[in-house]
Amino acid sequence: MDAVAHQLRPLLDRGDLRGALDVLTPLLPGQPGSATHLNVLSGLRVYLRWLEETGHALLNVSDSQARDYSAWLAAAYAPATHKNRLTQVRWLYDLLQHHGLVTDNPFRRVQGALNHAHDHRPVYSPDDIARLLQEANPEERALVLLGAHGGLTGPEVRGLTFEDIDFAHGKIHVSGRTVQATEALMGALERWGHQRGHTALFRATGPLFDLPTPFQLRKKLHFLCQRADVTYRAWHALRHAAGLRLLEPGLNAQTRQAAQEHLGLHSDESLRPLVKLKKASTPL
Repeated sequence: MDAVAHQLRPLLDRGDLRGALDVLTPLLPGQPGSATHLNVLSGLRVYLRWLEETGHALLNVSDSQARDYSAWLAAAYAPATHKNRLTQVRWLYDLLQHHGLVTDNPFRRVQGALNHAHDHRPVYSPDDIARLLQEANPEERALVLLGAHGGLTGPEVRGLTFEDIDFAHGKIHVSGRTVQATEALMGALERWGHQRGHTALFRATGPLFDLPTPFQLRKKLHFLCQRADVTYRAWHALRHAAGLRLLEPGLNAQTRQAAQEHLGLHSDESLRPLVKLKKASTPL
């Protein structure tokens, strides 16, 4: 048993996956602190969280476990990210195999999703959103509508505070812009805010949601999609739904400008993919 295996074995025997990752971190691809190194580390943390949540083992890895993880990635991420995350786990098992801790790397036999061009702009349809809202609890309803009506990004939603919301005038102040909320969105925010202690007499402060990491936001949306029997798509698919909703009146210059301002886009070019998506979804 080499020095790395000698350090890892007791950590893994007691289920300390994070301690094991600390030992492996200096051995991962890329210079420490580089974008490559940090991205691989991030991908492995995603895998370790998945192991903890599903009860799978790190070392007793099988072909079915590799397929299960690939299927979960396919549901949770865009095709390019799916492929990257699989590559990162392949590196992990190559490393463990090199140090004699596993004898096989089944992730070498699992392929990522094909990166089709039409997958680059996924969107939740109006029917999808209606089904999500039908199944949603107050928190999930507020989250879905912040994306599908408010057009907020995932980081904007996670960072949203009570101070950012003008309940009296139906406005949300975020990332240097003001978003005019729909009646449905404000109703959802008021109901969720009430559960968090916000009333007309007592104004709550601080974070609107307890979602410190992107993973937790993805997890909430993923579980809601499962309950509603809706195909999971990443958060930006809700934002794209908001964009299509804003472009519903037509594709004239005024509507495009209003959509651009609502979504916080800074150029006509950045709106162009949504315009193309709108044209593709409009019957001839």
